[in-house]
Amino acid sequence: MRRNSTDKRNLRIFFLAIFFIFYVATTDIYYFLPPLFGIAYVIAQEKYEEQSFGIFYFLVPFFLYFEANKGLPLLSTLLFIVFSFKILLPKFRKFFGYSKIFIPLFIFYAYFGYFAFLYFFGWLFDAPTPQFSWFLALYAAIEVILIWFFLWIL
Repeated sequence: MRRNSTDKRNLRIFFLAIFFIFYVATTDIYYFLPPLFGIAYVIAQEKYEEQSFGIFYFLVPFFLYFEANKGLPLLSTLLFIVFSFKILLPKFRKFFGYSKIFIPLFIFYAYFGYFAFLYFFGWLFDAPTPQFSWFLALYAAIEVILIWFFLWIL
């Protein structure tokens, strides 16, 4: 007779989401730690392309917590992701295909594209925008290395 066993993949995703939340809180204390925004963006993109929407139950609260923790406008990350996945990603995939070699490009796009997105909407609605910092490039470079580890786990 077989015992009930939990889905290990869902448990792994749950504990990674809990780790993300604690890690984002820690990045406010230590500024040299990247906030893992690029990694969360790439994971969301990979799962969106696989039509596996279960991870969004964990990523949406993560993005909302990220916004609240960093003092960013409410729902701005989700609007950026919807804009990217529905408009830009299909056009990019049409021209370049589905290769994992573009993952570093997507991480840099997540940081600099989100900054440009905030800057555009700040200009459009006359709202304060975050200041540009070279830490964005440092964070993106560190996350390019980390993303291979996270994609290997998931």
